[in-house]
Amino acid sequence: MTGYAIVLESARLERLQAVGNIAAIAAASEIPVDVFATMGGLEAFDKERIETMDYEVGEVGQAMMEVEGMEMPMFYESIAQAKELGPLNVYACELSMDIMGKTLDDYHDVFDDVLGVSGFLTHAQDKQVIFV
Repeated sequence: MTGYAIVLESARLERLQAVGNIAAIAAASEIPVDVFATMGGLEAFDKERIETMDYEVGEVGQAMMEVEGMEMPMFYESIAQAKELGPLNVYACELSMDIMGKTLDDYHDVFDDVLGVSGFLTHAQDKQVIFV
């Protein structure tokens, strides 16, 4: 195994934050990470959604947002910072973008490229796959 390949499908804030943390820590540790954002996971990076903070939020996510004095970067900020620290690539799902009629311009500027599932699987073939 030469790193992690994370398939991010969820739009739930707690899961998005977990992926941001995993990716950041792995990249800072020089462990290669590829993130493939698809379906709801891709839509979480939509610029309008980020602006309105319109996310599915569970008990932990709600508590995280209400804690005073706690400065925790949002998942997209963690991922952007991690890309500067180590080997991290983030890919947007081509099928999801086609279905939604969107381009990379509609999303936060964190994506390296647009890939289909087969393209991502090529990148992931030597990595531990994590589905979130």
